Amino acid sequence: MANLIKINEMLKANNQKFVDMEHVEVNDNAYEIIKAYETLLMRQKEIINDLEIRKQRHIDAFTIGDAILDGICVVDVNGIVTEINESYMEITGLKEDKIIGKNISALVDKGYIKKSIFPEVMNKKEKVSFLSEINTTNKKVLVTGNPFFNDDGNIAWILIVVRDLTEMTNLKERLWIAEEESKRCMITLDSLRAMKEDSSLIGENIKMKKLKELISNVAKTDAAILITGETGCGKEVVANEIYYNSNRKDLPFVKVNCAAIPESLLESELFGYEKGAFTGARNKKKLGLFEMANNGTILLDEIGAMPLSLQSKLLRVLQEKEIIRVGGTKSIKLDVRVISATNQDLQILIEEGKFREDLFYRLNVVPIKIPPLRERKDDIPLLTHMFLEKYNSKYDKAKRFDTMAMLALENYEWPGNVRELQNFVERLVVVDDEPIISYNKISALMGQNSVTPDIVNGNLTLNEAVSKFEREIIKDALDKHGTTYKAAEALGVSQSTISRKAKALGIKLNNVG
Repeated sequence: MANLIKINEMLKANNQKFVDMEHVEVNDNAYEIIKAYETLLMRQKEIINDLEIRKQRHIDAFTIGDAILDGICVVDVNGIVTEINESYMEITGLKEDKIIGKNISALVDKGYIKKSIFPEVMNKKEKVSFLSEINTTNKKVLVTGNPFFNDDGNIAWILIVVRDLTEMTNLKERLWIAEEESKRCMITLDSLRAMKEDSSLIGENIKMKKLKELISNVAKTDAAILITGETGCGKEVVANEIYYNSNRKDLPFVKVNCAAIPESLLESELFGYEKGAFTGARNKKKLGLFEMANNGTILLDEIGAMPLSLQSKLLRVLQEKEIIRVGGTKSIKLDVRVISATNQDLQILIEEGKFREDLFYRLNVVPIKIPPLRERKDDIPLLTHMFLEKYNSKYDKAKRFDTMAMLALENYEWPGNVRELQNFVERLVVVDDEPIISYNKISALMGQNSVTPDIVNGNLTLNEAVSKFEREIIKDALDKHGTTYKAAEALGVSQSTISRKAKALGIKLNNVG
């Protein structure tokens, strides 16, 4: 070996001399030595070329690595970090000197990262991924460890890729907020469409005039309102009027039917829930209807059907003006105008222990009672013609009522109130193509006894029939005009006559002047 090295040095020293010579005579031993040297040079050249290629690949790989957003970290079989890219430093918030040459487990020990993927990849000898968090930057990341093997099948090194999920999480959160805002807008749009179809409170009866005046006075306040009235009398229409005339008319209007939502779901629907609050809420949270109504108005229809267990939570919302989502701990401040409605007598429910008295007082700041249709029969012609016009247009008809038909409608008690009247008019329009809606048609559909006045049944004497007829006329006039003076003027008699006959016929004048 020493002689070979010596020859190598001689060849290097006389390299140019040998190049200039046309030929050199050597013996067999020298020839073998020269051939061995030539082979050695060729092998050395191949090794150098291979190292250059590997070096270039290494440079190219990390040049690419620095250009992408994922963090790249190379770890040898002993867990020593040998290489990292720029993104890895940005994600971890650590400088190169804090990582390169350090054992990956030391980063965990010092609290820089929560968990190292290195031991798991070494044990499983396959690609491993898990979600983690970088303590230094509070970033949520996806960590993937890829093992690379040598010719003997052993792990030579591990490539760790760290993907920052923080921005993705933020985008998901913003998308969720946008979706919930879209829902809020759709709810408001639906409310506006509903109000466009039924945009005003119809009625000229004295009770309806007083109702409209009350709505006008309270609409622009934020006072809680409790609307009561029989089924079908127009509680939602009144709520629409309050909203439409309020200072919040351009903000969300969310309507909730407390009786239509199952008791088990009502709390989460009203107040929302956090991720993982219950089965089915594992992957996302949800805004409640109160949050959707924030800065606007919420209508709690059928409030009497709300479970007693949930009433205390609603009371807290009204008192503190904040909610806590199901499964959450954070209080969320709200600014919501609350309107409630019911066809039940809440005072009776309170006595039966089915409704909280303190909640009743919170909801009943301004009580609005809607009169049933039988107490404002003079509005029946107005409502009937409005519905007739609507359904004539809808079904391309041109029907009209005769005089006796309208009298039949006015004589009926309408237990279903305005909603029943509306549905009945639609029925009259669609059942046939006759242009005139007659008394006989209404009698046939409703039943003779429902629409026939007692005074034409033949069951009364003449005096009884006259007295009954007078009583109905005077009572209707008083209900319509509000005072004995205006009623007398409308009927063409003196005020004293109205007062005298009202007293004789048993008509109370307590609230009539």
